[in-house]
Amino acid sequence: MTRMWALTVLLIVAGSTWADEVRTISGKVVSGKTTAISDGEIVITTAAGDVRTPLSQVIALDLRPAKGIAAGTKYTDVRLVDDTILHCQNVAFLGKEMELTLLSGIKLKLPLAFVTWLVRDAQEPKIMAQWEKILAAKIRGDRVAILRDGDLNALEGTLSTVDTKEQTITFTREGGISIPAKLDKLHGLFFFRPDPPTETPLCRVFDSQGNTLAAAGITFKGDTFELKTTFGAMVELKVEAVARIDFNMGKLAFLSDMDPTRVVEKSRLGFVEPYRRDLNLDGQPILLDRSYGKGLSMHAYTELDYNLQGKFKQFKAVLGVDSRVGTSSQARVAIYLDGSLKFNETVSGKVLPIVLDVKGVSTLRIVVSSPDFFGLGDHATLADPQVTK
Repeated sequence: MTRMWALTVLLIVAGSTWADEVRTISGKVVSGKTTAISDGEIVITTAAGDVRTPLSQVIALDLRPAKGIAAGTKYTDVRLVDDTILHCQNVAFLGKEMELTLLSGIKLKLPLAFVTWLVRDAQEPKIMAQWEKILAAKIRGDRVAILRDGDLNALEGTLSTVDTKEQTITFTREGGISIPAKLDKLHGLFFFRPDPPTETPLCRVFDSQGNTLAAAGITFKGDTFELKTTFGAMVELKVEAVARIDFNMGKLAFLSDMDPTRVVEKSRLGFVEPYRRDLNLDGQPILLDRSYGKGLSMHAYTELDYNLQGKFKQFKAVLGVDSRVGTSSQARVAIYLDGSLKFNETVSGKVLPIVLDVKGVSTLRIVVSSPDFFGLGDHATLADPQVTK
């Protein structure tokens, strides 16, 4: 019976054009079919049997490529305080609540207090470019946008009461003048939310049409994901509608995605070679013993400080020299944790794995030096420099 079950699973996986993939903090990948998700673990069924992975170790569950939105589809984008972004075919204002109908037909009812902004005709690049420009203005207040002659015009004020019968929202301008603005005449609304009411999400769910939904809880049984949103609503998604579930939520971060709090770049020849993120010093993809998508490439006499805020437990990287930039490097790389020297090695033709305990560490400092006064040709790359919780 066990052998028949294993054969059945093997045929299902082999016969599919795709397989679900669980990716973990350690870099492990498990491929097969998702059969269960609970508050504590993901179960993937493989030809060898069930593989259980604690959610605390999961970075992502990849199910299928996102299809995106069909060309010519008209929709409204709505962003929530938890950074959820929803593509909607219809938006209804119900007093202190809103009902959103997604392009998939799924309906969500949520408090208006959870909405950050909405913009109509989000499928139009010109509209979205103008809307992003409006959002970029850091104003501590509400705004509305009106479309005139193809251009969005923003007005500042305060948004308050929704009249469900008349379908208006009270908009008060500076000076205390209030008007009942027709909702169907407003092309965009921005609600200033300094203290948003939200629950910390467990994961973010990406559906096949590009919607992003933050979930405070998730379960999977049969062929359906059940999500508990951060605003308390329950949402069911069929497995074929889900493309990816991101469980990272800060569990793993690459230094090349973080902004250093301190950068020192010197040269004794009067020419500073700036450090590069995710590229070698010549601007090419990083190549050490193999290619790497993430990394920091630094010339001698470079120092970088990163604020870890005591949130992480481990730092990992691979130290090496990108041969396309030059193989004669004698750069020395030192790593300090809260001022204490924990790593100090000279780069060579071979890669050197680095693993450091950073539990409770606030500042991680990388120092690249050279035995040569001018540091000519001395450089180093930290590939996949990551911190994990």
